[in-house]
Amino acid sequence: MSEQETGQAADTLGKVEIYDEVIKTIAGLAASKVNGVFGLKGGFIEGIKQATTGRRDYSAGVEVKRELNGNFSLDLHIIIHYGHKIADVAPAMQMAVRDKVESLTGRKVTAVNVHVADIRLPDDIASGSE
Repeated sequence: MSEQETGQAADTLGKVEIYDEVIKTIAGLAASKVNGVFGLKGGFIEGIKQATTGRRDYSAGVEVKRELNGNFSLDLHIIIHYGHKIADVAPAMQMAVRDKVESLTGRKVTAVNVHVADIRLPDDIASGSE
């Protein structure tokens, strides 16, 4: 097979594989830095890991879907701060996540799907002392 048929350079050193967990962490960290995003909502297991280790798990609440061409799409389940407009926060987060993941991995992100899973209420409202 020729170089053109395989899509690889003849002098390649080997394969570079990026695990989903790395992509999730990059995406989760980028999302958490967007104004209005409280954090990501992971599942039960992620909650236990965070509680037992004391470390924040930036990959929780992020799903990676790989495409045949090496690109991928992301689904992020976020918790938004009360009082922030979802219509402003979501697109800002989508752009921040896409830009950071693409710049660090060199792979194209075809979609960043945002799922608003929860809202973080201020302490006075949450405690009912309003």
